[in-house]
Amino acid sequence: MVTALFRRLLGPAIDGLAPSLRAVHDEDDDQVWKGLAEIRASDNPFARLLCRIMRLPARGSGVPVTVRFERRGDAKHWHRRFGDRQYRSTLQIRHGRLIERMGPAANSFDVSVLDGALHMDLVGFRFLGVPLPRWARPACHAVEQGQDREFRFDIPVDLPLFGRVIHYRGRLERIDD
Repeated sequence: MVTALFRRLLGPAIDGLAPSLRAVHDEDDDQVWKGLAEIRASDNPFARLLCRIMRLPARGSGVPVTVRFERRGDAKHWHRRFGDRQYRSTLQIRHGRLIERMGPAANSFDVSVLDGALHMDLVGFRFLGVPLPRWARPACHAVEQGQDREFRFDIPVDLPLFGRVIHYRGRLERIDD
């Protein structure tokens, strides 16, 4: 049996996560979580087009969110629905980093646990297989926190020359299928 992806990535540090985060990242079962999000997006036409191409959430307040987490072999699949827009990604480990593939993009994150929260810092980015240099790639410091039974996420994405492209945050609770 393959150990859960985030347990392999973080080792014993995963035990420092809040219980609701451990439920998401250290259990083998498929899960569905639902909640609401606040999404702020840039007014820049290029930034908005990029978000649409990547199928990232559209701006809105009180946007219904559903996230399905599935484990398949050594990978984890995240299926996200924000309102009427959905996207998915596949997460794997490569060279001690979390690699998230989303359509034409591949994000490389350093992942750590601090004060019960999961921190994911973007350290590499490929588009259509081509690595972008540091000065041209997006910047993202995503944070996941747990409070009681909630899973909270806070994901800001910035681009050089365009600033903040999108910032989405919200709360989810696990539901039974």
